[in-house]
Amino acid sequence: MKTIAILNLKGGTAKTVTAATMARCLSAEYSESVVLIDADQQGNLSQYFGVTDTSQCGNTWTILTDGGGYWPDFVTPISPTLDLIPSGMELARADLPNSGARVTQIEELRTVLAEDGVRYLIIDLPPSLGFVVQASLLAADEVIIPIRLDTFSTAGMAELARQVDDMRSINPRLRVAGILGTQFQRTAYEREVHRLLALESDLPVFQTLIRMSPPVPRSFDAHESILTFSPRCGASIDYRAFVREYLEVHHG
Repeated sequence: MKTIAILNLKGGTAKTVTAATMARCLSAEYSESVVLIDADQQGNLSQYFGVTDTSQCGNTWTILTDGGGYWPDFVTPISPTLDLIPSGMELARADLPNSGARVTQIEELRTVLAEDGVRYLIIDLPPSLGFVVQASLLAADEVIIPIRLDTFSTAGMAELARQVDDMRSINPRLRVAGILGTQFQRTAYEREVHRLLALESDLPVFQTLIRMSPPVPRSFDAHESILTFSPRCGASIDYRAFVREYLEVHHG
């Protein structure tokens, strides 16, 4: 099983759309069993799938504090091969002293999911290095870093790479699968930033770029994957190409 953390220390880089669309593509188009974790207290991934009241269901907070239970009790089914562990503001408690949250719980969940035949665990992370991010990186095999192709968004790559490298001291299998350019508007400037990233970054860079597409925010409002909401828009085409590239590079 692969555990993939979707992470950037900067907000607004399409982390949530990337996590949701990658999971939907793997489950619907590759028939893989996927579990998504919403690890952001803002709960945007949960809202994307129409889950707005996380107090009435199993959620990421209950995983962190009561992870010894039967894992299907914690998930919200999205499709026959896709399950979601949602999140809400209660997750903010994880960074408080004596919160009761345990940093090993997501790693323990990963082990159980693998034994039950789940192929991918994908975690949508907040733009921070708090408790939940540390617990997720302890469990992760790979980090995918969505970025906007501008100077401000790329400036923090070195620090993020250093943090991931530091985590390898306690999770040796962790590595960066790649940097993914998102919200691409096909400008010469963005193409140059992407080219320089590929040349100068110590991290892998995906060749696929995800175009900015007007249907994406509308799909969010409709609680529907962009892949089915607007299957022919640029973002849908590009996310499918990205998943193909990911599978060819990392599982080919």
